Amino acid sequence: MSQLTHWVLIETGGNQRYIFASNRLRHVVGASQLVHEVGTCWVREAVTACGLSDHENVVMTASGKALLLVDSVEAGHRVIREVTTRVLREAPGLQVTGVVGPGFDPGDGEAHGQALTDTYALHHRVRAARPDPVQRDRVFPWHRLCRDTGRPAAYEEIYGPVGEGQEPPVPASADVVARSRARDRALHRLREEFGVLVPEHLDTLRHSGWMAVVHADGNGVGGLFRNFLAHVRRVTGVDRVPLEIHVDYQRELAVELNDATREAVRDAIGRLAEQWPEASLRGRVLPIVVGGDDVTLICDAVLAVSFVRAFAEAFARRTATKQHLSAIARAATGQDHLTASAGIAIVKHHHPFASAYDLAEELTVSAKKFRDGGRSFSGFDFHVVHSATWQNLAAMREYLPVEGSGHDAATDQAQPAGQHLDRPRPVARFGGPYLLDTSADLPEHLHYRSVEHLKQVCEWLDTSDWLSAAQAHALREAADRSLKEYRQQLDLLLPRISEEKERKSARTLLDLRRAPTGEGSPDSDGPFLLLFDALNLHGLRLEEQPLILAPNEPAVHRSAA
Repeated sequence: MSQLTHWVLIETGGNQRYIFASNRLRHVVGASQLVHEVGTCWVREAVTACGLSDHENVVMTASGKALLLVDSVEAGHRVIREVTTRVLREAPGLQVTGVVGPGFDPGDGEAHGQALTDTYALHHRVRAARPDPVQRDRVFPWHRLCRDTGRPAAYEEIYGPVGEGQEPPVPASADVVARSRARDRALHRLREEFGVLVPEHLDTLRHSGWMAVVHADGNGVGGLFRNFLAHVRRVTGVDRVPLEIHVDYQRELAVELNDATREAVRDAIGRLAEQWPEASLRGRVLPIVVGGDDVTLICDAVLAVSFVRAFAEAFARRTATKQHLSAIARAATGQDHLTASAGIAIVKHHHPFASAYDLAEELTVSAKKFRDGGRSFSGFDFHVVHSATWQNLAAMREYLPVEGSGHDAATDQAQPAGQHLDRPRPVARFGGPYLLDTSADLPEHLHYRSVEHLKQVCEWLDTSDWLSAAQAHALREAADRSLKEYRQQLDLLLPRISEEKERKSARTLLDLRRAPTGEGSPDSDGPFLLLFDALNLHGLRLEEQPLILAPNEPAVHRSAA
């Protein structure tokens, strides 16, 4: 019997909670840098320190994750110990879990596939059983507390320029200081990868009063790794996938997916630079997480929709050019490329980043709910947060009750044939999610979800003489009173349009929008108004405003008293 081989899985956990634990941008970006380094740098350095081969033992590395192959349990444990010890020293508060999977015979057919599945299951159990890292930092009455996280302070951190008139030092926990120390490495990497639009100082993101937290995610990427060997068999035409081919596809897929995502972000930022002068955009875009198929970015709110549209188009194009990724995507989905969807949380600059990210993640899920058979669509959803009190997405969405009951015309048209309800039907004050394909490229029952319609209403607000800001706000105020008054106001407005074709289009887009009768899902086929979203986007302008904070010199740290 040949020597048994083991998979080793090392992965960070609770990444978003760790990254957004502080509302200071330097801490957010520094935390993201530490997550990135664990998977891409520290694991490889640990492998070398343990006398193993980077080429032979490292199967895949990505931000916050690494997959290895070792010949013994002891070798796997040494690597895990090396990585986690360094994390405790250089990234306190970051949860990293490593496991060594069950042994398998590398020459025994596809035993490596089941062993990898068992390794992931073991990792899940071990991580779930571990105490939360927060429990290491017990708070007692005599402790000074970190201003940003509420944990016991280990240092004092100084913000702003050092010298006369500087801010007094504030207590900071060890994990906060570790993030601040990583920010210069983060800044260097971000500016090298994504150009000069990234702020020169990580506490100085420029904005026009509103900021956007954008979270983008590939559609169906998890499906590429479920039944992975079945996809590889279809691509290679072999009956059994040997370990060498399994490792090759795992490695290439991770590299190609990561490269495609980074290239798509660069392409999208380049597209922004084509739309606005570079001087206007400088310092307004800050990528936080770019790895695998995930992107989290903070930017001036007016740039968010343009970025998402450009990123989704570039992501589909870039993934189609990757040899292994395109082949696996075709085997798994029938398409030779991947699509992406995004959520955009538009908030004031003082809004907690953690709750803004949670909202962006909910909006991403909302954007992914439309499918046509096995086909997924690129889309986005957004929400403007006017309330300082955090609520989930469902609670923040507002509805307009339809007056009356019974056979109301709008109610009847929105219901499947033959079904009339003796109760009002709510009308959504938002039009999302929006699909990024043109109406001609969408299935007929999804034409009404095309972003083209939102774009048309926004263009009317910008350029038409019949839909002035005053007229648009009169429509909105009428909608606040009742749907009947909204339609009466619309009837007064439409005769101002001289061209009959544009008048018909305005009637269609400004009146109730809904899925065709009997189509859609229960949570997506209700009537809605496009006007509210168009007004929200129309109100965003790329203006010169003060920075989030004054430019800061690097922080000074000293031990807390």
